Amino acid sequence: MARYSREHKAQSRQRLIEAAASLFRKRGYDGVGVDELCGAAGLTRGAFYGHFDSKAELLSAVLGGAHDFVRRLRARTATTYKGLRRQAVDIAQDYLAPGNRRAVISGCSIAALAIDAARGDDRAQKEYAQAVSAVLEEMDRLGDNSAAAGNRDAARDPDAARAALALCVGGLLIDNACGKNRIGQQVARAAQKEVARLLA
Repeated sequence: MARYSREHKAQSRQRLIEAAASLFRKRGYDGVGVDELCGAAGLTRGAFYGHFDSKAELLSAVLGGAHDFVRRLRARTATTYKGLRRQAVDIAQDYLAPGNRRAVISGCSIAALAIDAARGDDRAQKEYAQAVSAVLEEMDRLGDNSAAAGNRDAARDPDAARAALALCVGGLLIDNACGKNRIGQQVARAAQKEVARLLA
C-alpha cells in the first residue's frame, strides 16, 4: 500500500479544517455531519479519522486556526498607539457594518462559532479563549515607537478593548439573528458608535 508524504497529509488535514470552518460558520457545528465534511474536503471518512478522533477535535482545530479579525488587526500599518487605535476603530466599524454582516459572519469564527465553542469541550473553549486573547492583544498593541512618543503612558484601560470586542461580537450576532428586521441593524450601528468611543 502506497504511503502518503507528510506534505500530502498536512494538505489533507488543512482541507478538512477549511471545509469545516466554512460549513460550521454557515450552519453551526451540529448542522454538519462527518460525511458532509469529508465530501466538502474531497476526502474519505477513513481519511477524516486518520487526522481527527472526532468532529469535536476538528472543531478545536478550526477554532485554533486563522481568524479574519485577528488577521486584519495584525495587518495595521500605523507605528504609534494612537494610529493603531484609529485603524482598529475602522476595522471594528467595518466588522459591524450591516452591509458587511453576511461576509463577516461567514468568515469570522470568533463571531459565528461563539455558541458552538461555549457548548464545546475544554479544548474548544481553550482555543476560542486564545483567539479572543489574540484580538485583545492586537487592539492594545502600542506601536514601534511607543516609548519615544509617550504612547505607553497614553495607553487606555485594557477594559476598553475587552468591551469593544464584546460589542463587535455581540452586535454582529444580534444583527445576524434578527435577519431583515431593522432592530438588528440599529443594534449594530449603536455598537459601532460605542466602539469608536471606547477605542478613541
